[in-house]
Amino acid sequence: MKTFTVRDLDRSPSMVLSASRMDGCARIRARGGHTYIITPETVPEKQITALPDFSARRSELFKGSLSASTTEQFDQAIAGE
Repeated sequence: MKTFTVRDLDRSPSMVLSASRMDGCARIRARGGHTYIITPETVPEKQITALPDFSARRSELFKGSLSASTTEQFDQAIAGE
């Protein structure tokens, strides 16, 4: 664990945070003798367990097939024409 001063934290916080991330924690020492520990927060990875039924959504939005003119207008809108 590396020890930094409050001045280090003020002037180069990225260095202190990088050391905290690399070592798991960093100690900050104040002039009055107090010390503080900075530890990176661990965020659990979220796993995807299920997906929405995109096929059902698409079927509901686009009931039936689109006409040729509607498809052409849609393609032009996407292209920004």
